[in-house]
Amino acid sequence: MTTCYIRQETDLHPKLTEQIGPISATVAPLVEEMTGLSLGHMPVIRVVDHEDFIAATMAERRRVYALDATQLALSSEATRALHDRVEIEEAELRRSWMGGGAATVTDAEGVPQVLIAPESFHHAGFGTDVIVKALAHEFAHVAQHRASSGQVVIAYNTGRPDLRGLGEVAVAHLLHGHAEWVDQRVTERVLGHVVELGPSGRETPEFLAMMREFSERMRVPENAPAHPAMSPEVYEEGLRWVTHAIGLLGVATLNQVWCDFTLAPDVREIKDVNRWAQRLDQGIPSLESAQGNA
Repeated sequence: MTTCYIRQETDLHPKLTEQIGPISATVAPLVEEMTGLSLGHMPVIRVVDHEDFIAATMAERRRVYALDATQLALSSEATRALHDRVEIEEAELRRSWMGGGAATVTDAEGVPQVLIAPESFHHAGFGTDVIVKALAHEFAHVAQHRASSGQVVIAYNTGRPDLRGLGEVAVAHLLHGHAEWVDQRVTERVLGHVVELGPSGRETPEFLAMMREFSERMRVPENAPAHPAMSPEVYEEGLRWVTHAIGLLGVATLNQVWCDFTLAPDVREIKDVNRWAQRLDQGIPSLESAQGNA
């Protein structure tokens, strides 16, 4: 049985947070069962306020951008561009934090931890069903991290995917689509139905105002790339792809991608799983990888 280490770092909304321990004890082993992946020894859940949520999320992004600068030998100008970008991302996250109360990040030692911000759940009017979904989704990201020896963190957060051979790889679709596939199956097993996020009817006025302003900002094309979160389309397309890929080749075959990103789908294959399956069957690396090795 997988036991989680829960760090209670906020006293806000105890009726929500007191559910996390029992739910995690049910959800964690199901995630391992359904993915065929390990969550490691005592996966960490941090129950935090929104300020610590933002700080931990952006600290990981800054660490990866620092790795980009050193490992890719970026110029001072390119490094400054990454610094400016992360500042914009943090500012945007501060203006929309109620819209997302769960995330998986790594700490300074590279240990994955699930962040839960009960303030966000409260403002969105979410209850037990969404806690089940959120923990299943984030545990899937922990499993991805463990299976890839942490490489998914760099692949997802890098500011220069073009220089890491990932410019054409659909990393976000893969990671979030897999996590969506997991949380749908876990919620169906635990609750008897798939949990889909949507209006709860219990949103606070503060939440509604923040999300309205967020929606208005995202309609401006130059604003959308500044937000660190992915669009709903990434989750939807990723879920369709993962569902088809597992139906076609099985969980074990999909799990090969975590330790070898040349096997991950590219931006064309994410819309055509048969094209990806054919490449795997022929043993052909990703197009970008092949070009990089030419």
